[in-house]
Amino acid sequence: MTLEAFDIWTDDEVPDTAGDRRRLPGGWAGPAGPGIDVRTWPRSPRTGQPMMHCFTLRLPEAYRRRGPDLVAVAVFQWQDELYFREPAPEVAAVLAGERVDVAQPEHPFWAELARARPHPQVQIADDGVASLLAMVWLTEAELSAPRVARPVAAPRLADGEIDATHLMEKYGVYGSLWLVPRDDPNAGVAPVDFPQDDDDYVEVSDMYDVFHSEHLGGTCMCPDGVRDGLSPWYIEVNRLGGISHGGDQDIALDLDARAFLGRMTTAVLVPKADAAGPTSAP
Repeated sequence: MTLEAFDIWTDDEVPDTAGDRRRLPGGWAGPAGPGIDVRTWPRSPRTGQPMMHCFTLRLPEAYRRRGPDLVAVAVFQWQDELYFREPAPEVAAVLAGERVDVAQPEHPFWAELARARPHPQVQIADDGVASLLAMVWLTEAELSAPRVARPVAAPRLADGEIDATHLMEKYGVYGSLWLVPRDDPNAGVAPVDFPQDDDDYVEVSDMYDVFHSEHLGGTCMCPDGVRDGLSPWYIEVNRLGGISHGGDQDIALDLDARAFLGRMTTAVLVPKADAAGPTSAP
């Protein structure tokens, strides 16, 4: 199957020069999540906080690396400088079905946390800086169902957590998404830094003039260079739906890797093969 590369544009961003190219409906960027069971909304493994939805993207067939029935991905983020710590005791206890003394026990967060369970197609990883990201693979039914609002947040933030809602709203790019094919010589090629003469990947000297920075596959647009080990099937974004990494750096999400953030992450959580719960992998 031929692999094309695509620019990812919102409604009000699509340039006039894209008018003669086909546009594929690509989903949306914004706080409302896809039509998943709300109990499976991704949460911080440490504090149980429901993560912030950034964007949901419908994937062309060649990018459906988990199988043809998983047609899209939804990406979430939660800011936490202490993401690496073990789950809070009260969170572990509530998830285990135990009765515990917690602050404001009548707050709906605790009841919703008690009903929470991992989505069968979720991956959660840290970005190696100060946040957690989740990627959920979606069926057509989940993608097409009415959008779901973020569950109720905890009554107060834990140490290290940041509610970045105002920053996401200030700097984020929102709206309906469109995939616009781009004539990219690196479509279907794994990107590398400093390509050699015998590499399939080539430098595109005017890439910022001809390509959009947020894209699916093709030439890597990150000014800091290509992430080691990235496959040809990846999403590269910056501020789409308010997502952020290291201040204002691009971040690449690999659709073909078990660890979708690759070696930049210190730990990644993925469902076990029996879907009984998450397990850790390097």
